[in-house]
Amino acid sequence: MDNFDDYKLAVTSKLIELESCEENRLAVTCMAQQCTRTLDIISRLLDPPIFDSTGFIEAVRQLVVRYRNPLIRVIVFDPETIVGHGHRLVDLAGDLTSFIQIRKVSSEYNDYNECLLIADSVGYIHRKHADRYEATVNFNDRRQSKHLQKGFEGMWETAIPDPNLRRVNL
Repeated sequence: MDNFDDYKLAVTSKLIELESCEENRLAVTCMAQQCTRTLDIISRLLDPPIFDSTGFIEAVRQLVVRYRNPLIRVIVFDPETIVGHGHRLVDLAGDLTSFIQIRKVSSEYNDYNECLLIADSVGYIHRKHADRYEATVNFNDRRQSKHLQKGFEGMWETAIPDPNLRRVNL
């Protein structure tokens, strides 16, 4: 397993292959910790072992606190299940609605079965099969990140806000 502390967002151009949940969690957390502007995520159920980890949630919180006008956009497939099981990213989005947006994928993308994180439009973590942990990671690949970003933008434009993801304060 790689020590992700040696990789720098927008600096280190090395393709990394991941195989385990733990490697994915470490890579996602490290990339989010280094992010300063945008974080785009596509995840069917917001993979709790990865996106509900303490390190990742704190990295997202720090992104919002430290930097000017960051934007975190998340596309999910089954908001009811995510909310039903409880997820700290959904809770955080409820607290920071100006910075974190979560939408439900539109029906035209229901067959999409990948998991993706793009940080500052330069680094990415991409799993071609959402239900497996084999992934490719690069902390500095503008070309591939741009290609992945284009696909994300297409999905984002058709994704819809879901009432399950809104916090109701009483």
